[in-house]
Amino acid sequence: MSDLLESVNPLLQIDTSFRSYLNAYTRSFQNHVVGGQLDYAFESDFAVRQKIMSLSGWTKLTKAINTTDISAEAKHLFLKFNQVGPLKHPSIYETVKICAARLELNLPIVFVRDDITRPIIYSVASDIIEPCIVISAPLVEMCNAEELQLLIGCECGRIQNNHAIYNWAYTYVNNKNAFLPTERSYKFPIGNQIICSLIEWVKYADITVNRAAIICIDEPGRFLDILCSIYNKGYVDFYGRSLDKANSKYLIGLYESNRMTSARNLHPNPKLEELERGFLASSEFLYCNSLFLWRKDLDNSDLHTVDGEICDVRSSIILGTGGQ
Repeated sequence: MSDLLESVNPLLQIDTSFRSYLNAYTRSFQNHVVGGQLDYAFESDFAVRQKIMSLSGWTKLTKAINTTDISAEAKHLFLKFNQVGPLKHPSIYETVKICAARLELNLPIVFVRDDITRPIIYSVASDIIEPCIVISAPLVEMCNAEELQLLIGCECGRIQNNHAIYNWAYTYVNNKNAFLPTERSYKFPIGNQIICSLIEWVKYADITVNRAAIICIDEPGRFLDILCSIYNKGYVDFYGRSLDKANSKYLIGLYESNRMTSARNLHPNPKLEELERGFLASSEFLYCNSLFLWRKDLDNSDLHTVDGEICDVRSSIILGTGGQ
């Protein structure tokens, strides 16, 4: 009887070991990691990043970005702007929660900036700060709920695939239309190999993050419609690219045609602009097995699905690069 009456502190039953914390932090998306990368990620994205890491000067550049540039940007954000939460921009907060849950990612910090006149969204992450997503006020005004969900899904994908350091390195490329951060501390010349590789990498990174967005949006089948709508409204992305005449009906027709075509008979469409080829290549993920592993709520019973490797091959052909 005394044993039954003995008081028990329920807190003692909680496992507070570092291993349990690490497992909780990384969450179950580790079940989707294959060969060091997430199963939805585009193989060429990973391959080019590995190549960039081996280039001369990359280590010094990333050290400066990690310790100074990103830190300065984060300091600016935390001092000047309010975080999105249940009471501030609650609809955005709920959208971020949905995207993070679908990608099995810890909830990132989100800021809405009212000091930028350009409709833009970007992410900030490094070894020393928590991942953040930044949305400009004009973008919030420009986009409807499903468009914001797609863009937020893309940024969650960038965080999940460690794109931030490469994006911030891209700010050193001489592109007057690209986003410029609060501070750029690296004063030394950057090799042409790094610059050319970063420019090439952007096309592959798009495929990975568009696939993340497809996982995140409520209706994946509307991916091309939603993405074209965003650009048609005058959206200019982090890299300074725009496409105000994106034809969703034409791209959806090409997607339907490609879906019935074997990989050996696929060809890049010379009439498409580079961004449009990226949109079309990304849409190959709509019938990839990996999508349905992430989204158990989707019905794929009437689809002829393909595995991730075949999806990568088909995406490379449509992109017209042959992959890396």
